[in-house]
Amino acid sequence: MEMTIETSTEGTEENMSIVETTMRAQRDYWKEISVRVAGLESREFPHGGPKRIIFFGVGSSFIAAKLCQLTMKRDRTRNRVPVIACPSTHIGVDAIPTAGDWVFAFTHRAGGGPTVAAMELANRLGAFTVQVSALGVEQHASAQYLLPTVPLEKVEPHTAAVTGAICAVTSLLLGAKAVEEWDALTSVPSPELDLCRRRAGNGPEVILGEWEGEWLAREGALKLMEMARLPVRAFGSEEFFHGPVFSVAADAVIWHVSMPKDPRNDFIKPHHQIGVFGSSPLAWMPALIELQWMALATALNRGVNPDLVL
Repeated sequence: MEMTIETSTEGTEENMSIVETTMRAQRDYWKEISVRVAGLESREFPHGGPKRIIFFGVGSSFIAAKLCQLTMKRDRTRNRVPVIACPSTHIGVDAIPTAGDWVFAFTHRAGGGPTVAAMELANRLGAFTVQVSALGVEQHASAQYLLPTVPLEKVEPHTAAVTGAICAVTSLLLGAKAVEEWDALTSVPSPELDLCRRRAGNGPEVILGEWEGEWLAREGALKLMEMARLPVRAFGSEEFFHGPVFSVAADAVIWHVSMPKDPRNDFIKPHHQIGVFGSSPLAWMPALIELQWMALATALNRGVNPDLVL
């Protein structure tokens, strides 16, 4: 499957990193994915729906899996089947797939490793296995269904791969409600890079957040490690005050992903706050996009090429 994406850019493509070009294309990817997934036939999936849903991956793929789990839990209108998310290495230990389960293996490249091994185990145990991978990646023998996302990313700091996987899975499992919300998200413009550079400075030492905010913080920290080569730590807001706070200097630069009702909102004094507003299942998505752009801004401010080619 091929896609042609037109993007609006600031400046010329010649002076734009691959990461920036990819991030600017994300909204076009969401529109294509949500429309495509909305058109899937129910007969392609087991009759009666899942007994449980299990998401797994490693790195950013696990964070995408976790954010999908939390998004599912936000939607109070869905069928109340258990939704589990864990690292691929925990499949068969903390989560044991069984017949009737739908398991989603988040693996952008599907090049082997623990996620493919976990999918193979789930298939042997009788679960319905869904491979969530980039467009053009071949379906693994242990996958009973292939759910394509975005074109294969050319460099390692995965951005569109993360949001594209979340778009595909939530559009599939939440249906019209998610598709409508993704459509609304495509109308939100990308952050202004120059403004992000002024706000980001040389980046944070710590990023905090609770619930979805914690996993956004972890993804933001990972993007800062990859794009800016910056050793950023991420913690849950409450977790931070139970030990890690004593390892941070009084003048440490802290970013905070502020969720409504985060019990530590009044105690955290961040240098930069990323707000999450609203109660819809995907209300946190603009915060993820902001963190991606802030990571890129930090890399540029530090004179680091964000394109990590492995």
